[in-house]
Amino acid sequence: MKKFRKTFIRPIFAAFFLIFPSFYSFSELVSSSVYGYSIDFPEMSEISDMTEDESSILFTHKLLPVQTAIKVWPQENFQNSTQALYKTLEKLSATGEISTAKWRNRECAVSQITISEKALGTKMRGWGTSIPLPDKKSFLTVISFAPEDKAYNCEQFILSILDSIMVDRGSFKESGLITAFAFPKAGQKNITLTIAGKKINTVLDKDDSEANQFVVDREFSVFKLFVNQNCWKEAWQRFYRIIAKDGMGRTKRAAFDISNALTEDCQKESPDFPEAALAQKLLTWTQNFNYERKSSSSDRADFTNIPATLEGAGSDCDSRSMLLMLLYKNLGLDSIMFISTQYSHAMVGINLPGKQGQTYSLDGKEYLFGETTAKNLTFGMIAKDMQDRKNWIPVELYE
Repeated sequence: MKKFRKTFIRPIFAAFFLIFPSFYSFSELVSSSVYGYSIDFPEMSEISDMTEDESSILFTHKLLPVQTAIKVWPQENFQNSTQALYKTLEKLSATGEISTAKWRNRECAVSQITISEKALGTKMRGWGTSIPLPDKKSFLTVISFAPEDKAYNCEQFILSILDSIMVDRGSFKESGLITAFAFPKAGQKNITLTIAGKKINTVLDKDDSEANQFVVDREFSVFKLFVNQNCWKEAWQRFYRIIAKDGMGRTKRAAFDISNALTEDCQKESPDFPEAALAQKLLTWTQNFNYERKSSSSDRADFTNIPATLEGAGSDCDSRSMLLMLLYKNLGLDSIMFISTQYSHAMVGINLPGKQGQTYSLDGKEYLFGETTAKNLTFGMIAKDMQDRKNWIPVELYE
């Protein structure tokens, strides 16, 4: 797709920007130490303009004609997020019906927007959000948009950006604002898990599976953009990372109930290291799941969403590995997952100091491989034809 000429950017942002002289790209999480927010942008995004105080930033993308404008407003300027978003849209000559959404115990604002042709020379469409920043006495507004004739094809990409906004520690481990807006809490449903011979009662939200599937489908559409780019590996990691971020909060209660049900037995079984015994029980549990490929089509993600996997739906190696990673993380255990194109496989990894077996070294720590699809294997066991560490890609959650 044709990239916007720089001359299109200037007029609309004149009210926001002192033009920053340097331009740079990045491929990792973008964070503002000044205002305390982070955004996990897709690969090949770059900062085009920025004020010296970081209160206004413009991002563009190298593949898609998508622009993302960030504006931080002092809290005293507005009474709520709706007013802050309305003012931002006004500055951009944009309109949109603003809705409110509860996220991170804060009243936030969300709007589908239209930017008039007179502002940029062509009509734009996209989405905007406004979020109160904790302890910063300010409102974070983020507007992402594309030309009207390209907006439909760019919408999933735009929503992915906005859903990856994080404003406090807890938001790194829960669904994003867009998903929370689309899928508000629908009420609990009871489920029963059978682990190590024990029936464990726990709960999910009635819409957890549908909401996580919404994230899976959206992020797969974003990942597909990069399969032929040099950054495909980083895009693949982001695909799993964003799904895991959404699934972390959805599995928190299950992890708590599992721990309550199994910890006493694990302490008796392994007094010196009950955490390792618990980790193994969960690994053995997933090894007995019903194996099923979600999709054989290149147009859909071959991935069973996390709540469905927890409930016992048919699943493959990557869904199981992510479920275990999330449960372990919620239990306070240091875990990651591994993916491989060469082996067409995924595994979970866990840091259990003192335990022997096949490991992957990352950031000075050793993660034992955990096979989720072959029965009766313990941590640290891996097939001989899958032992080349260069062929494994680690997927980590945010720290």
